[in-house]
Amino acid sequence: MVRAGEAHIKEEFLIEKPILPAESLPDPRNAQNSGPSTKRKKGQNKKRRAYQQPASQMLCQFLIKDSECLLKERCKKSHDKQEFLSRKGPDLGDECVNFKLYGVCNYGIACRFGSNHLDKDLSNIMDVELNEKMKIYEVKRTLQKEIQSKLRSKHVWFKRSYQYFEENGIDFSNELQNHLSKFLTKRQKTVESDRILKTENNSIVNGNGTDNASLNRKESNSTPEKEDVHKLTAKGVYDEIKDEYYCLKTKSKRTLDLRGKLFLSPLTTVGNLPFRRICKEYGADITCGEMALCEELVQGQMSEWALLKRHHTEDVFGVQICGNNPVMTAKTCELINSECDVDFIDLNVGCPIDLVFNRGAGSALMDRASKLEQMLTAMVQVSDIPVSVKMRMGTCESKLTGIGLCERLKKTGISHITVHGRTRQQRYTRLADWEYIRKCKEAADPVTLFGNGDILSYEDYNMSQKFTDSVMIGRGALIKPWIFNEIKEQRHMDVSSTERIEMLKKFTRYGLEHWGTDTSGVEKTRRFMLEWMSFLYRYIPVGVLEVLPQKINERPPYYHGRDETETLMCSGNCEDWVKLSELLLGKVPDDYNFIPKHAANSYSK
Repeated sequence: MVRAGEAHIKEEFLIEKPILPAESLPDPRNAQNSGPSTKRKKGQNKKRRAYQQPASQMLCQFLIKDSECLLKERCKKSHDKQEFLSRKGPDLGDECVNFKLYGVCNYGIACRFGSNHLDKDLSNIMDVELNEKMKIYEVKRTLQKEIQSKLRSKHVWFKRSYQYFEENGIDFSNELQNHLSKFLTKRQKTVESDRILKTENNSIVNGNGTDNASLNRKESNSTPEKEDVHKLTAKGVYDEIKDEYYCLKTKSKRTLDLRGKLFLSPLTTVGNLPFRRICKEYGADITCGEMALCEELVQGQMSEWALLKRHHTEDVFGVQICGNNPVMTAKTCELINSECDVDFIDLNVGCPIDLVFNRGAGSALMDRASKLEQMLTAMVQVSDIPVSVKMRMGTCESKLTGIGLCERLKKTGISHITVHGRTRQQRYTRLADWEYIRKCKEAADPVTLFGNGDILSYEDYNMSQKFTDSVMIGRGALIKPWIFNEIKEQRHMDVSSTERIEMLKKFTRYGLEHWGTDTSGVEKTRRFMLEWMSFLYRYIPVGVLEVLPQKINERPPYYHGRDETETLMCSGNCEDWVKLSELLLGKVPDDYNFIPKHAANSYSK
């Protein structure tokens, strides 16, 4: 007998002895509790620790490039090649993906597949002809070093943003004052340095002592007076500082029509570039980078800019940003417009995470309609790239603001809107409300609206087309990335364990290409693969199901697969996922422990 909330599995696959589910694993949040917790786990495992190789066991980057270490005593990494090789262990394979694809591996002796491109003297081999041919396909830096340096020193001029702020009465006087004060301080130091040097030279020539020079230094030891902030104008300040500042570029205006396209949702952690490549191969039309924070982007933090990287196969690609005020989001938008090759910029108004919400960003903006409208209007005005927004129905059931926001935001000039059919408070504990999404679509017309929530089969997609222009798919793509092909071909695909292992092999290659083939890159690839497996194991093969299609909120009863590998892949035990990763990336260290980031699930109770 099938219980409520359970998937219908064919009787011959049901088992008595359960496979250990992920929910029964030790939770770091409950480590101090004396007894087992009966509270349902949700949200994130915030106290988990990812495996990290000690710096002392890593080879110095300068030695990898056969050059002298510039950090010298300050460098914490190993400088003994032979000792490093003895500790590195045997190669994980005979073929380095980077050397095979691009003719060179930048990880040299540190590569875990190094025998493929090292000579007898442990020097790196390079296929010059192949490297020149394949350079155009490399995933390049999203931000050039010179611009990063300018951002860090705050020597970037946001011309369009400042002009818009002035014209619309948005206060940014502090920014102008900071720019001018920094410039005047630097100029004064230069002038005083020249004056002191001249005075000291004159003292030497005239035979005087140092008293006059000291007196001049004391007299000149003053700071520039603060300008009246109310009198400052962007043009006036720029005329003073333009020789030392980088002014952002403009481009020609673009338009975008995405109606009927299948959209892969921006997914934090698991929506990385290798995973997006997998989804593109399975039929996704639109991809989007992971959510990036505006402040970190404007500060030039490369860890945040790395989230904006685009693979050449991503033909329609956007980035998602998160901010809490019009000044910061407009500057970020103008910066991306100038420096990045993307097709749209999406503002996150749906993130439910406390850290984001408490800063007034993400779903917190749904309760501040005027501010959100001001932010999106500014973003549209300073960008040549289309701007969009992704939101929920509201923050809680008593404050459903989605319909009203759609009516207001369509006037800002945005390209499209995505509505997730749940509130922040609900997270994933209830089914998405597609009737509410339909009302949002009517309110947003004629702006394109994507619906989001619970799409796991082509039947779910067909149902959604009564309510919206198209769909954005998130967890459904994590559970079965081939869902895009299923929708386009209008059929259920019975993907075998062999095919899924091949898919993981592809992810491994893409991961090593993206994160690197040294030990650090191997472990990053493993960690992101395991994060993906925390969703992938929820897929129930078509041949095992009694009733089609599988529903995203139905928990499978305990069952075995049609072969040993399929049984392993349907396990909710993290240790089984680690075993699968060892087939592709070699053995893990003895002290290795993996706890998935997302503890929440959407199964019915």
